[in-house]
Amino acid sequence: MKRPSLNLLFVALCFLLAASTVAKTDLFVSSASVSFRIVAEKQSYEAGDEVQLEYRITNISNIPLYVPQQWAVTCPTVPHIWAWFEDSSGNHLVPDSTRDCVQKKQSIQERMTKEAVLLKPGEHVSGPLRLDPKSFHLAPGRYRVEASMTGWSEETFNAEQRAELEKMGHPFVTGEAPDSLTIIITGDLPDHPVDHRL
Repeated sequence: MKRPSLNLLFVALCFLLAASTVAKTDLFVSSASVSFRIVAEKQSYEAGDEVQLEYRITNISNIPLYVPQQWAVTCPTVPHIWAWFEDSSGNHLVPDSTRDCVQKKQSIQERMTKEAVLLKPGEHVSGPLRLDPKSFHLAPGRYRVEASMTGWSEETFNAEQRAELEKMGHPFVTGEAPDSLTIIITGDLPDHPVDHRL
């Protein structure tokens, strides 16, 4: 009678050890754990007007997790949330990037206070995306606005930094979640015809 109970105890102990190991390695979770959406205040904009969008990240998993909360570039990394235009030929139009990038020395805790927000299951965070057509040199026509939320990459953190992240108690989203919509830029038509098939 004692042997089955010892076997059950051994199995339970192995299960707990395995669960503990999994929990420790789950510092990053897939972007499939969140929903990323963008919406426009309107569909049509005058040439030269700022295109005003809002993004929303929703935790659709069953655990609390950290998601990006800002769009501004954090040097030296690319922004976690950003947007660009695609024209009728499928060309990606990105804004001019001529400003100098000065790397700021900061701890993981300081960095994540600015970059990350903890969302419980079902909670969301939202924020503005502002696109200036003049920065993209857009002619009047129909364009697709594409946006992306990119989480953190495990490879960019060393062992000491990962240990600091683990102290925050919940996993961080990794990978990419895209979304898109179509807008129209109105104004004087260009000399060449615009393809409106988007």
